Amino acid sequence: MRIERLELDGFGRFHDAHWDLGDGLTVLLGANEAGKTTLLNAVRALLFGFESSRDGRAWYPALAGGRRGGRLQLRTASGERWTVERHGERGGGGALAVRAPNGNQGGQETLDRLLHGADKDLFNNIFAFGLGELQTLASLSADAVRGRIYGAGAGLGGTSAIDLERRLRQQLDAVFLPQGSKRPLNQLLARAEELRREIADLAKQPQEHAEASRERDELRARADALRDELRTLRERLARLAALRRAAPLAVELGQLEAELQAGDPTLDAFPDDGLVVLERRTADLEQARAVLATLDEQLDTACRRRAALTVDEPILAVADELVTLSAEATRRTAADGRARDLDAALQRHGAAIAEQLARVGGWDEATLVALDDSIGAVEATREHERALSAARTALGEAEQRRRAAAEELEVRLREVGGGVEIGDDEALGARSQLVAAFDDLRERRAAAAAVAAHGRAAAFRTGALAGMAALVGAAVFLAAWLAGAPLPGIALGGATAALTMAVLRRLVARTSVPADPTALDREREDLLRRLGLPLDALDGAVRSLAEELAQQRARHARVREQSSALDARRADVERRLHDVEAAREQAATAEQAWATWLADHGLPAAQTPEAVRHVLAAAGIARRAAAERDAALQELETLRSEERDFASRADELIVRVTGARPADGVRRHATIVTLAQRLDQARADARHAAELDAGIAQATERRQVAAAAVEEREAALRAHLEATGCLDPDGLRRRATEAQTRRRLRETIRARRNELAVLAGNDEAVPELVAEARASDGASLEAAEAEARDALERLEAQEREANSRIGALDARMRQLEAAEELGARRQELAIVEGRAAAMARAWAVRAVALRLLEETRRRYERERQPDVVRSAEAHFERITGGRYPRIIAPPGDASVRVEMVGGTMRATDELSRGTSEQLYLALRFGLIEQFAIHAEPLPVVMDDILVNFDAERAARAAAAIRDLADRHQVLYFTCHAWTAEVLDPGGARTLALG
Repeated sequence: MRIERLELDGFGRFHDAHWDLGDGLTVLLGANEAGKTTLLNAVRALLFGFESSRDGRAWYPALAGGRRGGRLQLRTASGERWTVERHGERGGGGALAVRAPNGNQGGQETLDRLLHGADKDLFNNIFAFGLGELQTLASLSADAVRGRIYGAGAGLGGTSAIDLERRLRQQLDAVFLPQGSKRPLNQLLARAEELRREIADLAKQPQEHAEASRERDELRARADALRDELRTLRERLARLAALRRAAPLAVELGQLEAELQAGDPTLDAFPDDGLVVLERRTADLEQARAVLATLDEQLDTACRRRAALTVDEPILAVADELVTLSAEATRRTAADGRARDLDAALQRHGAAIAEQLARVGGWDEATLVALDDSIGAVEATREHERALSAARTALGEAEQRRRAAAEELEVRLREVGGGVEIGDDEALGARSQLVAAFDDLRERRAAAAAVAAHGRAAAFRTGALAGMAALVGAAVFLAAWLAGAPLPGIALGGATAALTMAVLRRLVARTSVPADPTALDREREDLLRRLGLPLDALDGAVRSLAEELAQQRARHARVREQSSALDARRADVERRLHDVEAAREQAATAEQAWATWLADHGLPAAQTPEAVRHVLAAAGIARRAAAERDAALQELETLRSEERDFASRADELIVRVTGARPADGVRRHATIVTLAQRLDQARADARHAAELDAGIAQATERRQVAAAAVEEREAALRAHLEATGCLDPDGLRRRATEAQTRRRLRETIRARRNELAVLAGNDEAVPELVAEARASDGASLEAAEAEARDALERLEAQEREANSRIGALDARMRQLEAAEELGARRQELAIVEGRAAAMARAWAVRAVALRLLEETRRRYERERQPDVVRSAEAHFERITGGRYPRIIAPPGDASVRVEMVGGTMRATDELSRGTSEQLYLALRFGLIEQFAIHAEPLPVVMDDILVNFDAERAARAAAAIRDLADRHQVLYFTCHAWTAEVLDPGGARTLALG
């Protein structure tokens, strides 16, 4: 089976992607993060379901979009195309559809049959593995993998023999344990034993039961006696019947014996095959005479043909030289065509070189073909191109960020009018404090008036109201700050809270001591002068001033914000300028490195990497064309030299045979063809003459043999006639007929004696039976037989009566024994014994199956595991260059050891990392090939497993992988170009990822 096409609707970084995969080896080459491991896990997911989520997230989600999942188009060894499609957003099986070649659709069961029982563990550990699986033996020694490998080899498909054993053992233990008491069969056996003890206690024998038992015993004795009499009487009847049937046989036997006595006793000596031998020897003689006549006719014809045949001996004398020249003439015809092709090739290669020189702009041929166009050089141009592109992109991005920062700074400057001026916050703070003092004074004046008018109770209420006002102000401030209100709103809330708290403190402080109204007036006038207000200004003017001051404080806060923002923008512009300079230096460094590379490789300066690659491609084309041109010139000169040598040798032979030299090359070739035809005819005549001579000699020898055979068979026929005492064949035939009649008479006598022996009982009793039969008459025998039959009927009636009475007594005794409790116990015992017997039979069947399965598996491991190990040994010896020729893997033991050339044994933990990986790779190859013996080969997927191999072993391992690809489809993922090259030197089977 192989994967013809892989389609991913969405899986990891892939979206709406597909790959067509060929037979054998396919190398998928891509850089890191190109999606190689993603593809490996995609194949696993489509075949066996999605991995569970990790950290609450889907494993390999459809990051690039699309529906998570895809489809595989599979082609079986028989040529059938199947499609496996699976989608799912979580871990598990998802939505699976398996479409057959006829269009029918199935599910998991269909996929299991298609994969021949290979499950997820087997595929991930053996057929689809990466470097992680290759670094440990655990993935190969797990019971699940070994069980399915052995199961496939034993014809169990995907069923694990170990799983079957475990399930059978669990079923047995669930039914019965030797020391168990809770198992069903243990409980049934214990209950049966308990019921037997109870029945023994309940089974008491009453008097009636004893009497019935005695009567039954007497009747049984009477029945036994009747049976003895009946047996004797039946023997008497049988003897009378035998005598009656033997009487006619005895008469016939006497007659036959008399007839035999009267015959010719010499016929007894006549051989049984006398007639057969006669007919056979007569037929042999006739056949020998016919062969002799045929040979005489063939010999005469061959002699006449040989006399008429003449062989051309002169042309045969130069046969070898002529054959050589004829073959060379044929080759020369092809060589002439090859010469014309070479002339055309010379013109074509010259034109190709001229075309490449024109492409690169007037270079000379030697300079162009001397350029290094290796993969490393081309890759170096790409690396420089990436470095130049990255540096230029970085410079452009830095310039763009600098311009964006400068434009943002200009926008901010325009917003604030080209600059900002920060006001005198101290003056605003002083005036705000004066306003707060004025409010405090006003509250004190109101409190003093309230104390004077209403006493302490009113003062207390005023203080409470002031406290509530303070709380409201504080709430306004907090709400405005949390809601992100503009600074004026926040400042107003803060001023309100501060003034309200001040009033509260003043009121509380003065509720117990009345204020002096005159002092309060003087303080009010002083505050109004300091605020710049008239002395008769009302409280509303002060409140308007307070609001104006709050707005000014908010504007100052906003200006400070704008100033900080402008400073940050200026710093960002400076930082972007430094980034531009650094990017410019990096771009200059990349340009200088590229210029140095051009100079080192003999290329003109100021060339772009893409142009250089075109020049290198032109150099490669020109170099190949020059090499092919030179080779064509050399081959053309060789052909012309060979033509001259051929003409000289051909003319010399033609002169020697015909006496005339050909005028030109056309006549030379025509003469050689004519001589070759003449040689063919001469050889045919010589072969025909030789065949006729050999045929005449062989026919002469065969005639002598045939004549001797005729004489020998005539003598044999005469000897047979003399041995049988006959003069001619007709007399022998008559005597054979008489001997056959006498033999039939003897056989009839023997048959009658056998019939009498059956009636008598044995051969010794036959004479007595015959004598008694001859002495008796038929009437007396019939009368005695009738009397014996009547007596037999009487005795049988008595026996039936006795047996009937015995049955009645048995029924009565069972009735007496069947008390209610005793019957219930016996009925329960019968049920318990029946259930226990059925359960025991099922338990025994499973126990036998378990023992057979265990023994079969152990024998299979002993006998078949060496096949896996031998296959792995061949791969391991090849990969290690013969250093490790042997692998030791004891059956049932998970450990593996290897033997070196000198016989030294090493465990796996004594091997280097690379060697242990090579060992595990060889073991996988052995398991893959063993599995394929009994099931269809599955695709093999490898993810960069050669990275720890040295160059030589990597090359040998690559060769082993290519050999495996002759029998399996192999998909090899790698990020290393050297790995792809060693696996696929021509690059025809390499696909690029990313």
